[in-house]
Amino acid sequence: MDQVKQIAWTVLRVFFGTLIGAAISVGIGIMDYGWTEWKPLVFAALAAAAVVVINAINPKDTRYGINAGE
Repeated sequence: MDQVKQIAWTVLRVFFGTLIGAAISVGIGIMDYGWTEWKPLVFAALAAAAVVVINAINPKDTRYGINAGE
């Protein structure tokens, strides 16, 4: 269960960090995302998933993945 919490925390941090970065780079407010601006949400989700996969296959990362619990 601890690994699931670590993964969830990583996903949330990266997702919101990417979303905020995208909003800042285009010059819109964080709360101004609507149903038509779906691309930043998709790219933030992809970035969050990529970080989890990279951490899981990294042999030096012991939080979760290949060497979890070592």
